[in-house]
Amino acid sequence: MMRHPQSSSSSSRRTTIGSSSGSGKKFVLLLSFAVFAIVGSLAYLRALSLVSGGLDFQMQYQEKIASLMSLDNQRTSSFKSKSSLRGEDPSSSSNTVIDGQDQDATSTNEPPPTPPWHIVSDPDDSFERIYIPPADRRKYKHLRDLTKDVNKGKGLKHFFNPMCRHYRFDTNNLPTVSVIMTTQNEPDDWISIGVESILARTPPELLVDVIVVDDNGMPGQHGLPHNIRRNVDENEWDYIKSLSPKVSVIQHSNREGCARSRLTGARAAKGEVLMFVDSHIEMTSSTWYEHLVIPIVENPHTIAMQTIDVIDDLGSRDYGAGAGPLQYGVIMDRFGDYNEPIYPQNYTKEEIDERKKYKYEAERPGNRFPYETPFGPGSLFAIRADEFWRLGGYDEGLYVWGGENTELAFKIWMCGGRMLMVPCSRVGHMYRQHKEKDGRGALTRWPPDLPQEMTDRLGCAYKNGTYTGKYIVLKHPADNFTRITTRNNLRVMETWVGDHPAKRAYYKRMFGQEYLMPEFQRFIDQWKVDPVAQKQVRIKEENKCHDFEWWDKYVMMRLTGRHYPWHIDMKKYATVNCGNHKAKSCDKCPQGNGRSWCHGDCGWCDATDSCVEFDDAKKSTCRKPRVVKKEPPQLKEKQRALMPKGFDSHKMTVSVVLPCGFEHEFFERTAKSVFQETPEGVLKEIVIVDDASDPPLKQLDSPAGLIGAKQAGAEAATGDIIVFFDCHVKPGEDYWVPYVKEIHKNYKRVVIPVITSLNVDTWEEFNRPASGGGMSKCYLTFDAEFKWTTDDTPNVPIMSGGLLAISKKWFFEIGGYDKTMLGWGGENLDQSLRIWTCGGEIVSAPDSYVAHMWRDGTAKTKAKYKLGAGDASKNQARAVKAHIGPWFNKTLTFPKYYQFKNQNLDTSAITDVIEKLGCKNFEWYLDKFNYIYRDAGVLPREVFQIEASNGSTKPQCLRLKTMKWTNYGKPDELELVDCLEDRAADPQYWHLANRGDDKRCCGGLRAWNTDQCIDGRDPKATEDKVPTYGCDLGQGLETSLKPKPGQTDEYFLALGRGKQHGNLCVSVKNSKPIIVGCGDAITWKKRNPFTPIEYDLLSEETKKIW
Repeated sequence: MMRHPQSSSSSSRRTTIGSSSGSGKKFVLLLSFAVFAIVGSLAYLRALSLVSGGLDFQMQYQEKIASLMSLDNQRTSSFKSKSSLRGEDPSSSSNTVIDGQDQDATSTNEPPPTPPWHIVSDPDDSFERIYIPPADRRKYKHLRDLTKDVNKGKGLKHFFNPMCRHYRFDTNNLPTVSVIMTTQNEPDDWISIGVESILARTPPELLVDVIVVDDNGMPGQHGLPHNIRRNVDENEWDYIKSLSPKVSVIQHSNREGCARSRLTGARAAKGEVLMFVDSHIEMTSSTWYEHLVIPIVENPHTIAMQTIDVIDDLGSRDYGAGAGPLQYGVIMDRFGDYNEPIYPQNYTKEEIDERKKYKYEAERPGNRFPYETPFGPGSLFAIRADEFWRLGGYDEGLYVWGGENTELAFKIWMCGGRMLMVPCSRVGHMYRQHKEKDGRGALTRWPPDLPQEMTDRLGCAYKNGTYTGKYIVLKHPADNFTRITTRNNLRVMETWVGDHPAKRAYYKRMFGQEYLMPEFQRFIDQWKVDPVAQKQVRIKEENKCHDFEWWDKYVMMRLTGRHYPWHIDMKKYATVNCGNHKAKSCDKCPQGNGRSWCHGDCGWCDATDSCVEFDDAKKSTCRKPRVVKKEPPQLKEKQRALMPKGFDSHKMTVSVVLPCGFEHEFFERTAKSVFQETPEGVLKEIVIVDDASDPPLKQLDSPAGLIGAKQAGAEAATGDIIVFFDCHVKPGEDYWVPYVKEIHKNYKRVVIPVITSLNVDTWEEFNRPASGGGMSKCYLTFDAEFKWTTDDTPNVPIMSGGLLAISKKWFFEIGGYDKTMLGWGGENLDQSLRIWTCGGEIVSAPDSYVAHMWRDGTAKTKAKYKLGAGDASKNQARAVKAHIGPWFNKTLTFPKYYQFKNQNLDTSAITDVIEKLGCKNFEWYLDKFNYIYRDAGVLPREVFQIEASNGSTKPQCLRLKTMKWTNYGKPDELELVDCLEDRAADPQYWHLANRGDDKRCCGGLRAWNTDQCIDGRDPKATEDKVPTYGCDLGQGLETSLKPKPGQTDEYFLALGRGKQHGNLCVSVKNSKPIIVGCGDAITWKKRNPFTPIEYDLLSEETKKIW
């Protein structure tokens, strides 16, 4: 991607952390591409999707399945003795009465001699099998046959991937489990249903105990209806304990909440693995535990979560259609993106049909393989006991409900573990009803009323913002409940988010301001002195856990392509519904894709061709006069190019790589143009890299950014030469000939075409320059920018980035693109410096023309992707730090890079290649291009202020009016201000610049640390300002400090070219610079001259040569 030389802002590039991190490799999915039937067998198009970290695990898991039968005895369980697995937690609950079994640990496990699982060809009987003797079967009042008793006789088999039934497990080599069920005022029979299904469908040799923790449930109290908890009393406790001696009941004498109740159960558990479940669940197969524990066996730092099927009718306890959408992990504290209602009025028929496919789709991203997820539910997961205690269990300061699932997710990820959803381990779950209904059985009131003792103890009783210290109900029971969940979430934020800006963003999202009101600040003050909270902080430090920034980048962004849930950019908090998309306002409806993406809360305004509020779209001002509709211009069909007569291609082939992000309007025409202009014997393939376009070009996946997309394309290319083009270009006739010719002479030679302009309406080139002209080369400035230039050499000091040809051999010898760069920016600097200093060369091809669509600010050419904040600057900083050595200290003087002064930028991915190849240093590069850095004054010997001799009481100097220190500027003008006494980052310092008529320095004056020169090319005395322009390095004499006759320190600031130079000069009128005849002009002085750091860093030898 390139910037137009006249553009004032760089094109943004959508990025994220979409490329996979860790040890996982990127996998490339080759898609058949049907858009060009004309290609036939002569060449083919391949669309690539970069697969993110979530699929990395799946592919590894799949490889394990394929190679399973060859595993030897070394594939053993990593489990230690049961006592070490369970770990220790010395804390105990003071209000707990235990009615259960002996708490002593059992004997240790020896390492198993065989793998714990394998796959066979025959399905198992996991839906029919139960682990209770026939004689005891009659005791189980609620155990159902899930093959026929639910879903109108269809059963639940179709909820499972068929392959789930082909696994076989060696239970002798699997760890034991304690199932911990927490409950509080559960509807009738649900505790019994859950316990029965656990006992019946868990291998008895693995099930150590089932611990039910009753969190002070009290029949008839807390304002509950009489039918709630009618049967949950001592009779039910006696019933579930009668089912098996493995069942025990622990009863709290006070209300404690989910997290503290689970801690009670965990302390009593004796199994090697802890399985936490709710009290309104039903295990749906007899292999639920085996499937769930295998990822834990393979990696002990794992939380493995069951896939949830929804029990939606509380009378019949049947399973509803929710089994599909609730299988994509937990994102943003809610289940997957497809768990939303479909409102037909907001969709076309085609969209509804497509949406329904997702509604009933099996698990994403895989059908049966465990996959990573950033969050998980608060229950229905398994974890090794020793791992649970290593992480400190739950924060004991989390009361009632809320925050515990987020805390555990942060813990496992930040402290070296992972969190997985396991599709083959499934559980039926009844969700809390948020209002009472009649006619379908006993329902739970949610959220619950809370006892006065608890709200007083936790400081949640407020009225009109004032803490009363007394129990009150604020409008609704949910108010007190919400205050407690908010309190819990604030504790989690303090411990695991810390001082990251995300904490203030959370406050802003929750409370409308970045600072807490006193009633909520009270909770933070308590956290700071709470021993159990500080215990969690110590555990975090002892485990050397990552910080929140790491979690957001390597977990959230990698797995979801999104920032943390309360980030300002999150679609969850969008304010308008654009049909099946959301945005902050109608004009921001996704990526500007026009009318088809503007519906729901918004409507299309024909008069302005824009998306507006729905009511505004109905107004007469949006009606457009009826016109005759013209068909869009069609591409002119032309015969495919033939090999030029007499040209020897040396049998070299070309792979053209097109990295496309949101290029829906242009990628087909670009690919077709490439195909038409490249002969059959030369074009090996066109590789289209779809970088997460939305909607996808052919397949949607995680964005890797321009750099990652180009690297993926190169890795897939098979031709001798790799040609990188943007996805909005049209190559000219025989564009490829110089590539083959030059690279055949020297495989280390990179070739750059002349870049012209493309009319995207007619798809025709315009404004082609004369032969030998045009844009193909740039030069490097010390603020890691690149500027267009021309000269009479073939050499290209710095490539613009998007359009080039390189041999595949040389591309991979120099290490390809730096994979640690994100999105867009800096890759051209790294590649150019790497090529030149490591033994290669970059040349322009004056007879190779490629027409390019420039981002000119119009809606038609506007980029539709987003660039991660700070990614481009960081890429640029890393590139120059790795290559320019001590001159990086010069880069750090620019305000843009102040942020990196105290950062340890890791450049090892680049410097390792430089060291391996024995590349030359940056001073060699500066001298190689001395006609730029020496002769054109880009690296000045002397810098000075230009002071006016105008009789002012205070010294006044020239400066740029609007520009600051940057080489990515736009035309400006001069102004006269008080002279600075220091060298602040202000464009008040100048130096000689641009090659003069003799091709040596200098013919102009340039503002130091900018790209602006005083414009002396065509001065006019009638102008009331003195303009500046982007220095072109080689225009000849145009601006000079011309000595006043008889004076050594007085100068005229002379303008003009050739014989006209010195007729007009810069003067001052009413404290403003103007252009006048030199006879009427004031004189100027050099003030505070000094040698800049960039010249000081040159060796004495180079200084002598220069």
